[in-house]
Amino acid sequence: MKKSFLTLALLCATITTLVAQEIAPSKNKFGALLSTNIFGFNDDFNKVDVGGGFYFSRKISNRLSIYTEMDGSSRNYGDLALTPGLSGEFTTGNLALYIGPMFDIGKSMNLSTGLVQNYLFNPELKTTTGNKDVSSEVTNFTSMFFDFRHHFGNKFSLGTRYEWGLNSMFKNSDRKVSTISFNMYLPLGGKRNQNKGN
Repeated sequence: MKKSFLTLALLCATITTLVAQEIAPSKNKFGALLSTNIFGFNDDFNKVDVGGGFYFSRKISNRLSIYTEMDGSSRNYGDLALTPGLSGEFTTGNLALYIGPMFDIGKSMNLSTGLVQNYLFNPELKTTTGNKDVSSEVTNFTSMFFDFRHHFGNKFSLGTRYEWGLNSMFKNSDRKVSTISFNMYLPLGGKRNQNKGN
């Protein structure tokens, strides 16, 4: 799965570079983000968590950037039966790495899409007899994301994102994670690509 993700990420970056026609001087942007995530299996959005991380984008043309992000959260999926005789409240840490093209829409909006690699850490099942490490029952998984955001000057941005799982996070079942996120982006450096004359 890691090889598949790297191949798709490389293909995504290559296509993005080929699409760019008017190459402009690079303008890098980076900052922090806060997220509220509504998630569940197979588009059953019944759980909520909060997370945070950092983002970085590199502009390669007047309206096109390469976008990357690292976001972490702690997720509680509620009561699950992982295997016959193994059930309980499933919790795990989730580290997500995003990459994809970002398109400017006018002067204050962006639209982006791409791939997410989700790394799980400390997956546990809370049972009546205690907490059980279930690392052997889960696996890292890949998602696609679609993101829209609106910039309020250079102070902050608000965005909405949908993520659709491409493979299951469990080795013995086909439950794929879907997520809708509401995000706030706080720029720490860089400038939006705006015409100085406007």
